[in-house]
Amino acid sequence: MKKTPEQRIMELEAEVKLLEKQKAFLERQAYIADKKVIFFDMMINLAEKEYDIDIRKNLSPGQSPASAVKRKKP
Repeated sequence: MKKTPEQRIMELEAEVKLLEKQKAFLERQAYIADKKVIFFDMMINLAEKEYDIDIRKNLSPGQSPASAVKRKKP
């Protein structure tokens, strides 16, 4: 059975509301993730300074983590 234009509009409006809720949720999740990254970075900096150790690996500028692993394996 074919839907009337009014029914189709109502369905699309409901879908838009759902997508707006999903977008808002994902934006909140991204905001929280960004804050966690900043926090963890600060904690690593503090630990490196406080204990005078290098926690992060120092890679050469042209070397990616994937290529470093490939080169280590025989």
